[in-house]
Amino acid sequence: MYKTIKKMLIKTREELLEEIARSRKMEADDLKNEIGDLYDSADNERDRQLSHILNDRDRKKLIAIDEALERIEDGSYGVCEECGKKITPNRLKVMPFADLCVPCKSDLEKQSGQYNKAEEEAPYKNLAGIDTEEFEE
Repeated sequence: MYKTIKKMLIKTREELLEEIARSRKMEADDLKNEIGDLYDSADNERDRQLSHILNDRDRKKLIAIDEALERIEDGSYGVCEECGKKITPNRLKVMPFADLCVPCKSDLEKQSGQYNKAEEEAPYKNLAGIDTEEFEE
C-alpha cells in the first residue's frame, strides 16, 4: 500500500547520508586548509557552526525517516501517534515521515511555544517582589 512512499523515504535517506558525508568531507578539508587572518577565521567558524546546525537537522530528519520506515514495516504508518486517527494522505505526501496528524502537530507546536515563552520569562517572574530600597543610595 505504501510502496511509493517507502521508495521515496529510502531515496531521501540515501540522499541525506550522501549530503552528510559530503559536508563532513568539506569540513575536514576546510580544517586542513585553514590559513588566514582573523576575519577569515571568524568567517570559517561561522560556516562551521552553520554546517553543524544543518547537519543536526539532517540527522533529525534521518531519524524521522528511519522511524517512518519502521512504522511502514510494522503496519502503524499513517496513524497519528497522539490521537490514533489516520494522517491525511496529503500530509503524508508533503511530509512522508510525519508521525502526527495536523491538529495534533498544531497543538504540540502551540504547547511548545507556550512552554518556550514561559521559560524565557521565568528568570524575571519573581522580580516584582524584590525590595528596591536596597539598590537605592
